[in-house]
Amino acid sequence: MPELPDVEVFRRRLVEATTDRRIEGVDVLDGDVLATTSAELDRALAGSRVTGTRRHGKQLYVGLGDGPRLRLHFGMTGHLATGAADEELPRHTRVVLALSQGRRLLLVDQRKLGEVGLVGCVDDDVVQRGLGPDALDLDLAGLRAVLARSRGALKPTLMDQGRMAGLGNIYSDEVLFQARLDPRAPAAEVSRGEARRLHRQLRRVIERAVAGEVRDFPRGWLLHRRDDGARCPRCGGPVERFTAAGRHGFRCPACQSRGA
Repeated sequence: MPELPDVEVFRRRLVEATTDRRIEGVDVLDGDVLATTSAELDRALAGSRVTGTRRHGKQLYVGLGDGPRLRLHFGMTGHLATGAADEELPRHTRVVLALSQGRRLLLVDQRKLGEVGLVGCVDDDVVQRGLGPDALDLDLAGLRAVLARSRGALKPTLMDQGRMAGLGNIYSDEVLFQARLDPRAPAAEVSRGEARRLHRQLRRVIERAVAGEVRDFPRGWLLHRRDDGARCPRCGGPVERFTAAGRHGFRCPACQSRGA
């Protein structure tokens, strides 16, 4: 599932594709991904220019001048792609934005769990969806407050979009691995020092993930070894699959424990 770093990459891709270009039209190939009607989408977008973008957690909002904002959510398998107008469309393309200068912006979504819609006010939409602050906007005090209010374990707390928007299964595992914290530990019992370490690694992992492709991520990341029985990239011990509050994940028992 696309998480905060992925959606930030999509946001930058959209900005690059639409800079100095007008949206000339919308072609909806599969209405299952629409949270509005095809006609409303075309009226809002056709002839407009992108005037700004905002990502909040896993949501991407696109400003269109004085009109409504376009909202993009990518579900389990969605992503944005770009291409020339005469190129063959990728498989599972659901919505096509025709851009000036012979370019296109595509929503590709194999499982059709993403969503394309229109909203009037981004802040109101964030509140209505019950989203917490964006993970990258949290300072140390904000993160400590999120942890202190939680009655659950660390991993599900970090994944709770109502507490902190943006992290999913993969990057919550990575952040906790880099911070050397047990994902199953009670979030409210994290010490000041552990919270500082967690906050530092949260920013580091997200910023590094935005900057590079998965294949380019450091070899010392757990992401490359997320398999039961794989070898920990730090200590060489076995990686373990676990469940916390119904959330599956991976950890190194040797590295991710108090005092490790």
